[in-house]
Amino acid sequence: MTAGSSSSTHFRAIARRPVNLSATLIAGGGGWRRPGRVLDLGLGGACVAVAEVVPIGSPVALIVDAPHLWDPLELDGSVAWHAEQEEAQTYLLGVRFAPKTGALLRTLTELLEAAAFG
Repeated sequence: MTAGSSSSTHFRAIARRPVNLSATLIAGGGGWRRPGRVLDLGLGGACVAVAEVVPIGSPVALIVDAPHLWDPLELDGSVAWHAEQEEAQTYLLGVRFAPKTGALLRTLTELLEAAAFG
């Protein structure tokens, strides 16, 4: 941040990077499982496009398929916001991550680096 600039122009504490990754969103303790697309991604969360809305505050697991990872990356979190995309007949969900280990953060960092140079 430069002198005189304001942090109020950006609403996230941790920036996100535009991506286009296939994913699965799981809610309701595994009883609700839907395919989706991760549209942006950061260490603090992601924007996910899905066909159905999940209530704000709901705990979710986001399973991200990335070409450079052996196994899908599973990130736990909660729904922070949602918005309807009428033209695409989908919902955008903001997922706030709650990573349980440093290894998950390291893998997420590697995924972000791969997306940047991809």
